[in-house]
Amino acid sequence: MKRKKSINSSILRRIMSISRKSEMPPQTDYIIMYTFLYKYCSDTVRDFLLIELKDKELTIDEAYKNRLCQDQLVFDSLKLNGFYIKSSEAFIEEVVSNNYSKPGFLPDFLKVFPENIIFSSEYHNPDYFDYLFSTIDNEIDTFAFSSEETHVICETIKLISQLDVLDSDFSFSEVFDIISASTLMHIESNPKFITQILSRIVLSEKKTINSAYDPFMKDGASLMKLYEAVGYNLKYCYGKDSKKLNYFYTMVRLFINNFPFNDVFLKPEDALESIDINGASFDVILSRIPIAIKNYYSSNVTQSREIAKRSKRNELESLLLNNFNMDGDSFKQDSELNRALENLVEKIDIKNDFNDDFVGQYESLKDSEFLFLINLVDSLKDDGIMAISISENFLFKNSLEILRRYLAFEKNYIDAIIRIPNEIVRSRPEVVIVFKKNRIDEDILFIDMSADYETQKSGRPYPGLLRKNLILDNRTMAKMENVFLNRLTLPKFSNRVSIDEIMNNEFNMSVSRYVDTFEGEFITLNDVFVEKQKIDSNINDLDFKIKRMMDELNIRF
Repeated sequence: MKRKKSINSSILRRIMSISRKSEMPPQTDYIIMYTFLYKYCSDTVRDFLLIELKDKELTIDEAYKNRLCQDQLVFDSLKLNGFYIKSSEAFIEEVVSNNYSKPGFLPDFLKVFPENIIFSSEYHNPDYFDYLFSTIDNEIDTFAFSSEETHVICETIKLISQLDVLDSDFSFSEVFDIISASTLMHIESNPKFITQILSRIVLSEKKTINSAYDPFMKDGASLMKLYEAVGYNLKYCYGKDSKKLNYFYTMVRLFINNFPFNDVFLKPEDALESIDINGASFDVILSRIPIAIKNYYSSNVTQSREIAKRSKRNELESLLLNNFNMDGDSFKQDSELNRALENLVEKIDIKNDFNDDFVGQYESLKDSEFLFLINLVDSLKDDGIMAISISENFLFKNSLEILRRYLAFEKNYIDAIIRIPNEIVRSRPEVVIVFKKNRIDEDILFIDMSADYETQKSGRPYPGLLRKNLILDNRTMAKMENVFLNRLTLPKFSNRVSIDEIMNNEFNMSVSRYVDTFEGEFITLNDVFVEKQKIDSNINDLDFKIKRMMDELNIRF
């Protein structure tokens, strides 16, 4: 029997065809994200109503007109889904089909959803969505689009409204990801193999993760990867991004992938200015550090004060947990308790509790643009792990020697350094650095994957995508994980290096210095010297013969 073609696949092809023909302004991204969010909520509520009303012999329109029935449906939907559509005329397909051809469709369409959606504060913090709706209202002038751009946007809205949220062959969220990677949108996303390595590293050691943080989240892929692996054990997801577009994209992406939004804490802020989120400490931190790091001297004291305040708060929480048998979740779920702890921390004198370590040769770290790395490690829980991807020149840049000394020698934070194949990084040579807060090992594991790896395509190849979406294959990842977990030394792949040896190299931590991946024939300096002597002798003999021939022919120069 011939398999029925996916509705979503057909619609996606039409949207991708539009993206290849059109170059749209960045404001289009907000409208597309809004439409996907609207579609997801609309269809989820409609499917819920169809199931609930199946045995009641009521249509959806009749149910909305029945006050008693409506009150119960609102209660049940908020309890089950966390949201509800207030009017039977506000479902997205009806809105589009009834108004698509009317003048002013686009501005009217952008008003319907916020006016008709109810979010449960128990499951979804309405502030996220209020911020999205207000941003769209403030930043998008629908009359500024050209007639051609307006046509493309409206046609895209119409096609998205026809998608099947429950399509099992081609998921709704997968369609969203593919469109986000197309020329129709302007989303910044991390390469998938970077997310793959970072998540594999932390998951290899941490099977139970209660809280995770990505300070430069971009597309939120790292948080999603962890949630896919540990599920509801991941109770608190934290993320920051200074760009509103990245922030909203991550928010919508998490939402349509059924993230429990009461456990998500996202902020549209620059983590270089402040790494703190609600005074939290984390089991896992993973992120791709931006290539351009700015100096932020005025924020250093603020960041260090955050760490000191968090340390005091952790002491208070430990006291309550150990001496009064309190439930750890109550610190997050009980708002009054949370405020009381914050007020108490504010009253504690912490002016002498920060930057105490930065004395003598480490004094300059107070003004380092990479101070946030130290603060990030300090914000880990005692058994936490941090994996970051960062520009390779971090390992050998002279101006960062004091910082590397502090992290590797003074604090013994650096656990492993992994060199990523340049061929798939392309934009910049990168390394992954793994940090642990309370290490017992006195060496650092260096892994060089640059000459021993295989790649494969991730997801469905689709025409019109900007990226190839390469990931490392299972064999490559399994080898890397095994070497990392067991701290193995393998020829041309990995090496355990003592801190003393790294100190002798003035804390130059370039992976190629410690892992020899040379494949050619090894030649000693003595062999080179002997070969040079032979060449010099041959040159002298040849010069003598040429001179004798010129004398015989009476040629002079």
